[in-house]
Amino acid sequence: MSGPAGEPAQFSNPMAARPERLREYQGFIKVRLAHSRGRSYLIPDVLIAVAGSRYFFPSFFSPPRLVFDIELGRHFVDFDMDVGAPRADLQARIKIRARSEDRIRSYPDGAQLYRCTILGPRRLHALAKGECRQASDGDYSLRVYHHTACETVPKIEASGVLWSSSWNLAGTRELANVSYGYFTTLPNIRDRDDLARVAMATTGIIHMQTTSDRPVEDVLDLRVLRRSTNEHSHAMVFDVPCGLVAPCHLLFHPFARGQPAYYEVMGPEIVRVGVKPGVNLLIQGRNISVAEEDMRRFTYVVAGDASSVTGLEAPFKEDETEQVGHLDQLNDETDLFDFWIAHRNSDQVSGREIDPRLLKPR
Repeated sequence: MSGPAGEPAQFSNPMAARPERLREYQGFIKVRLAHSRGRSYLIPDVLIAVAGSRYFFPSFFSPPRLVFDIELGRHFVDFDMDVGAPRADLQARIKIRARSEDRIRSYPDGAQLYRCTILGPRRLHALAKGECRQASDGDYSLRVYHHTACETVPKIEASGVLWSSSWNLAGTRELANVSYGYFTTLPNIRDRDDLARVAMATTGIIHMQTTSDRPVEDVLDLRVLRRSTNEHSHAMVFDVPCGLVAPCHLLFHPFARGQPAYYEVMGPEIVRVGVKPGVNLLIQGRNISVAEEDMRRFTYVVAGDASSVTGLEAPFKEDETEQVGHLDQLNDETDLFDFWIAHRNSDQVSGREIDPRLLKPR
């Protein structure tokens, strides 16, 4: 249904209608434990499935449903996430279940990888963002693309490095204390819809609208980088390890018009690798690598309130410090279930300090 900002860019397809068409799959889910004021939740980073050969990014996801002590010391969590192939308008809703005994990896930034079961539609592979493979260290590398002008390609190949960018997600302000290597799941940039998927526009404006119970929603005319498809005519193909991928910023859509609250991932077609200012990403064949000491990670993501225009804008500006999701730094000794039990019914936000992303002066 059209709204004040125009036609929706994506639709969700709830599972409940035809349960006989659903089937169960096995996979791996990389998740983070986050806290915003009044709520704790899991952020699904990436799903690996189809015998470890395909990866999926969520566009939307639900709050988690945790069940403790199904047997002594054994727990599980369920949540829903909507996935779709690049350029897919209609997203399919899948259900993820991860068990406490199935944690297989912890990442330096506090994320954890679990074996999981997936309840979803037939032909799950058709919903994937792209191909992936397991690397020698056990992590998974994601096949992504870097779009640039044709004349730039031989320069990048000759240098053996990919320059990082100091521009924020909107491409309108430079960041002072982090740079990002930018990639996308899109194999080419062919029209204005593709530009919008990577936070660009020929007009320099993307329209968004709030989620609330107001009779008429507010509209944000979001300023983004002004670009044409001709400026991104050539795609370079790379494999980026899961452990290097920075978490996406979010929008929190509150309960409104009888619909339950949910989270939206900002830029699900955008893949970023955060590094210290001035550091470039190393290219070896198709593989991207960064030394651990050159990585730049943050202990929060922006989690904008979708009921307000300022909340809609916050994930793109990136300098927000109040509307945030604090990320717990989980490790091999503490998983999300242990942390949740140890800190149940407690305030996980008050008193937390963050090392914020800073914008350069205009």
